[in-house]
Order: sequence, then C-alpha cells, then structure tokens
Amino acid sequence: MLCYSCNKSKHQLHPVESKILSGTTLFMCQSCIDEKFEPRWVIIMAGRQFGSDKVREYITKRRYVGNEIYANELIV
Repeated sequence: MLCYSCNKSKHQLHPVESKILSGTTLFMCQSCIDEKFEPRWVIIMAGRQFGSDKVREYITKRRYVGNEIYANELIV
C-alpha cells in the first residue's frame, strides 16, 4: 500500500485520524506520523472548507510532501 502523505510504497501503514479534517482516517507510514505530516490534498481540502487559518501551520512549517501549496489552490 501507499502512504497517503508521502505516496511511497511501505511495508507497514498505520490508520491515523486527520488533525485538520475531522472524520477522515488516513493510512500513513511511521516517518510521516513522526514528522506530523498531513497529506497535501487534505491540507488543500481543509483550507477550502475551513479557511486558510485552519491550515496555516501546516503550510508555513511545510508539514506535507510535494509541491508548495499556493493561496490560489485554497480558493474555490
């Protein structure tokens, strides 16, 4: 299976409740859990749904894997 955050094939994934998108269970590798990462797509969805203040810490501290998240991705 692939880690929802880093998108790498891992031998062991753990179900984790998303910190910013309640009710969403994510399957993530231990390294992403230890780094307190959230999947990039979850950050964008939460930003669109709840506003940029909800995801500011994840974006500024770069707690995700992938391309930089720009403001225009959070605006619908």
